[in-house]
Amino acid sequence: MDKTEITALIAYNFWANKRILDKCEQAALDDFTRPLAPDPGRGSLRGILVHALDAEMGWRSILQFHEDTPILDEQSFGDIAALKARWAVEENAWFEYAAALGSEDLNAHYKDGAGKSPRVWQIIVHVVNHGTQHRSEAAAILTGYGLSPGELDFDLFLQENPDYC
Repeated sequence: MDKTEITALIAYNFWANKRILDKCEQAALDDFTRPLAPDPGRGSLRGILVHALDAEMGWRSILQFHEDTPILDEQSFGDIAALKARWAVEENAWFEYAAALGSEDLNAHYKDGAGKSPRVWQIIVHVVNHGTQHRSEAAAILTGYGLSPGELDFDLFLQENPDYC
């Protein structure tokens, strides 16, 4: 995995996140925060998205050898605007992190530089894949509200962002 490829995956992740968040802006606040039934595991649409943001933030912090970051509390995000604002900060942090990575960094084992731990690029792929799971849950909920985010496919991202091809 090289820097260009990993940057494309990071860009895709935030492109897809924005498609979900843009549709969330059209949802009523009650729909954003109300308990879901059946519950896919995070209580509400807001809970799903805060969890996804928290995972992105937490893994980036781990990869950058920062001290543990506190788990985000969904109650801290009273509306979608607050969540979007915090996600924009995280997006910038990811791109700054990616810009500093070299090929050796991407292929290093993330824990101690050796052994059977995943490589940095594998953790980044995990973060993108984790986001895909929770975006799909959010997309299904939004579609139920009549607010489908449309396709979230990587090939559509590439069509809209040919510089990553």
